[in-house]
Amino acid sequence: MDLDSKAYFKLIYAHNSVGCFEEYIRIIVAIISLAERHNHETPEMWCSRIRDPFRKILEENPRILSKNGYITMYGKLYVDDKIHNRPTNYIYCSVCDSLVFTPANSLFEDRYGDNHLKRCISGNTILNEHARRNEILKSIDTREFQIWQYKQYILQEEAKINRLRLELFSQSTSHSEKDKLALVSYDYDTRSVSYEAYLSAKATIAENTIPSAPNFEPAYISPAKQEIIPLTSYQLSNCKSDTGEIFISSRYAKQPKGTTLRLKDGTLITIV
Repeated sequence: MDLDSKAYFKLIYAHNSVGCFEEYIRIIVAIISLAERHNHETPEMWCSRIRDPFRKILEENPRILSKNGYITMYGKLYVDDKIHNRPTNYIYCSVCDSLVFTPANSLFEDRYGDNHLKRCISGNTILNEHARRNEILKSIDTREFQIWQYKQYILQEEAKINRLRLELFSQSTSHSEKDKLALVSYDYDTRSVSYEAYLSAKATIAENTIPSAPNFEPAYISPAKQEIIPLTSYQLSNCKSDTGEIFISSRYAKQPKGTTLRLKDGTLITIV
């Protein structure tokens, strides 16, 4: 059998059971010892160390295993002064003979290793790379959604904190007005943090932040009044005069005080 997550489950089950096949126990013990990353060992160093021993395990057990399989690198997790082994995003695949990064997001998320192994066995490298990119993009989107959910909960807690502060320092204000000022809602809907709501918020943000085609009126800063004045056709035709007036675009004119701008000729301009 191919050494995928199902095969690992069978080996671990045999290891934890009494009177099961000694061969299974011997294999899983050998693999577990290889999976652990040593202190100060990089993923590449781990892969170099375990590559040959792992392939030897596959080759020397043909009755149980095929030569196709992967092994997950485990790192150390320190909790309450105790060391726990935790799977990482790295696997070594015997089929493509390489260290592979997977977008796993939690414990025992084996489907990425399984999918990679299946695609490698099929021999379609183009499909494999395309599928891997899609998995990474999907994982990024999932993590962004989780971050967005956390932010929604944080906003709710901040509203509650603001309400408590108003209770301390605004005795004369009515309770309903305090709730309004603190943005406290008593009709909390769990759907407000759903994936659909996240996509809607993401689309709104993208629409408001993606720059459109330039569509602004040139302007200059008047040294005397320090104000932005739209340029007339006359001023545009005389932009090389020695009047001491600086011609810049509106997006630069909106820079805060103290901002330093560099012109094409190397001249530095500080907004005051």
